[in-house]
Amino acid sequence: MLLLMAAFIPSVAPASGRQMAGIEIADGQLRLNGTGVRRMFGFRVYVAALYLPEPAHCASQVLERDQPRRLQITLLRDTSTEQNIDALKGGLIDNNSEAELDAIQNEVSHFLASLHQVHEVPTGTVIQIDYLPGKGTHTRVGRHDLGLVPGERFNRALLKIWLGENPIQHSLKQSLLGMESPAL
Repeated sequence: MLLLMAAFIPSVAPASGRQMAGIEIADGQLRLNGTGVRRMFGFRVYVAALYLPEPAHCASQVLERDQPRRLQITLLRDTSTEQNIDALKGGLIDNNSEAELDAIQNEVSHFLASLHQVHEVPTGTVIQIDYLPGKGTHTRVGRHDLGLVPGERFNRALLKIWLGENPIQHSLKQSLLGMESPAL
């Protein structure tokens, strides 16, 4: 099953030296669209990178196209699973209507339950959130394969945390869309 899923995950080969905040940013079959640093209270929390088949500088282009995509997050600080879950829940609520969230309630519950498998999320952990058209969202947190959450609606709702109308950080949204040079 894992080998079958691996065949559908877009390959992203190591970059030739592109770095941000000391983190190697991959580039390959999916192209790096943009990258930025999430800051909170003046601290760098993580480096995020958005990969797409072709460049997109408008959030609606990313969210409305049913195409492979990857959001990769590399932690620059230790976090807890509870902190991550709280941030995800807040971002989902801030960027999706009640009706949208009701429509994906089972998918969100499944995703959050799978996150509870990961107890420690230390500095340097890489989180990959891959959307596979016709399949769903495959998530990996470090060595932990969290499996697949079916459906495109869930992935769109999840990406709105970073690319929605009320993103977790406006400058990060602009950087992921390749509209602004990321501040280190």
